[in-house]
Parts: sequence; structure tokens; C-alpha cells
Amino acid sequence: MLKFVNSEIRIRSSAKTILSCLLYLKHLKQWWGVDSCFIEPKDGGLYALTWLRTFEGIKFISTGRIKFYNPRTHLHLEDMIYINSEKPILGPFTINFDVDESSTYSILSIKQRGFQKGGVWDWYFQAVSDGWPQALVMLKTYVEKLES
Repeated sequence: MLKFVNSEIRIRSSAKTILSCLLYLKHLKQWWGVDSCFIEPKDGGLYALTWLRTFEGIKFISTGRIKFYNPRTHLHLEDMIYINSEKPILGPFTINFDVDESSTYSILSIKQRGFQKGGVWDWYFQAVSDGWPQALVMLKTYVEKLES
């Protein structure tokens, strides 16, 4: 059986606004605590995020490539690698952000695939399973404040 994490949330906003909050540092800093990023918002573009930068280095890095991007419907990432200064490098993963927009709200769905089994992989799967729902609530809170 393939392991994946799927999570979704309803946000009172447009798909374009929601997806821009996944692409631009001014937003990523505010809702997700990202320190720095290098993102090319286009098919084939690079996607790299860092968290907790200190004099000693960077604690967390997530990096990969944008497979498909449409500002009205989706951001699909491939070859994602997760680097945690205290764990082995994990990956590759795919992460798909899909937005279904209606007249008054949008549904953002996230699906992450590529997990292996055993050891640190079980830890990471649990961290992602717990983490995406929390991250989505932070994103929703941020985006809905932007819209008000």
C-alpha cells in the first residue's frame, strides 16, 4: 500500500490569492514562518524554502521543482527533498496543492506522496500527517485576514 497524506480546508478567498501565499516570501514568512525562499513560479521552476536560520546554519530546508503551475487551480511540486539538521535527508516527494474555487470560497486540497516505511520515514509520515492540517489552519487564518 502506498502511503500518502491528504488534507483540505475551506478558505474564503480566491484560488489566485491562496496559491500566491504558497509562492511569495512576504506571505510565506507571515503564515508559515519561512526565513527565506527561492521560487520560480512557472512550470519547471525551482521551489526552495528554509526555516530557523541562525549563525549556526539552517534547521530545515524543503526543496524541489514545480511540475505544473496554474494560478487559478494548482501548484504541483515534484522531486521534493526534506532536510532536517537532525535527521537523514528524505525524499523525493510530490506535493500537490489543488484549489477548487466557488463564488464565495475555495477548497484547498494538499496531497503529499513518496513516503517510504520504517525508521525515520515513520517519524516523517506522522509529522506530515499532523503538520499539514495545522499549516492549513494557519494559512486560512492569514488569507482570510488579507481578504478582510
